[in-house]
Amino acid sequence: MSDSGLTVAFQPIADVSASRVYAYEAIIRGPKGQTSAQIFESLPPEAKATFDQRCAAGAIRWAMAVGLGDSGARLLIPVQAQSIDKPAEHLEPILRVSRHAGLIAERLIFGLEGYRQVAGRDLAEIIDVHRKAGPLTAFVGLGPGHAGLALCGRYLPDLVTLESELVSAIASSWSRRLVLEDLTPRIRQLGLKVIATGVDSEAVLQRLRGFGITLVQGEEIASPALRSLPTPTLRRAAA
Repeated sequence: MSDSGLTVAFQPIADVSASRVYAYEAIIRGPKGQTSAQIFESLPPEAKATFDQRCAAGAIRWAMAVGLGDSGARLLIPVQAQSIDKPAEHLEPILRVSRHAGLIAERLIFGLEGYRQVAGRDLAEIIDVHRKAGPLTAFVGLGPGHAGLALCGRYLPDLVTLESELVSAIASSWSRRLVLEDLTPRIRQLGLKVIATGVDSEAVLQRLRGFGITLVQGEEIASPALRSLPTPTLRRAAA
């Protein structure tokens, strides 16, 4: 990772119902602070196929080096869905690194970014390959317009993340609260776990608890930390 100028930080996803860290997300950044999606878009076609594999391998090695193995938490690794041409071949080198590092496949979560741009049959194959091999699959970025909800219902990933722009506004925006009030039971009826990103205040956190959303991530929980696993201060909701 360091040879390519990439860095990895880890940000916890807390389960506030159990006062524990559910997972750590690996956040890849380029030498100028670029996100992994921005880096991916700038790559030539021949480099795109292996970019996520290299990032995932680096994230696993660093996570285990800083104590993920003893934490009991999962590791969420964002991947560009359109880079996965042959899911089994894409996954195998990552699982090989994971096995070598001592992290079982069941503790991996792959967050599919750009999943709405992938053909349905390919999306179904990705989820099926992950499920058979052990890792969980998350659809990243469900937003105010319910974009992606139909795909969630059709292909049933294990988790879905809510866009941070939607989540962070619910403490101050009546319309955004209505959106989330409508969206949450629809997701729950599908049997999916919901991760709310962008939790930047106690007021937002309390609103989410009111909607029954307990997997949360954001500055109110803990900031990303470079090559370390930050421990958030977790408080149970008042009885």
